[in-house]
Amino acid sequence: MGIVIGRRFGTAVRRNRAKRLFRELGRAVRPTLVSGHAFLVFPKRDCLNVPFVELQSVWRSTLQRQRLARFGDSSS
Repeated sequence: MGIVIGRRFGTAVRRNRAKRLFRELGRAVRPTLVSGHAFLVFPKRDCLNVPFVELQSVWRSTLQRQRLARFGDSSS
């Protein structure tokens, strides 16, 4: 998983915070990811204004919808 954030995202502090958030999201779902796929993440500025729990829920549902992860019965 690669995280791509350009300068237009904001200051270095904001860019680094977004990278840390998405690295943590990636770590949390790593065991459930389907093997043989690599993907890039392009975070939007709004991701820093969303609570982590909500961001995690959207992240998991997106990965499941794209068939990049399998979470079993509980998808939240």
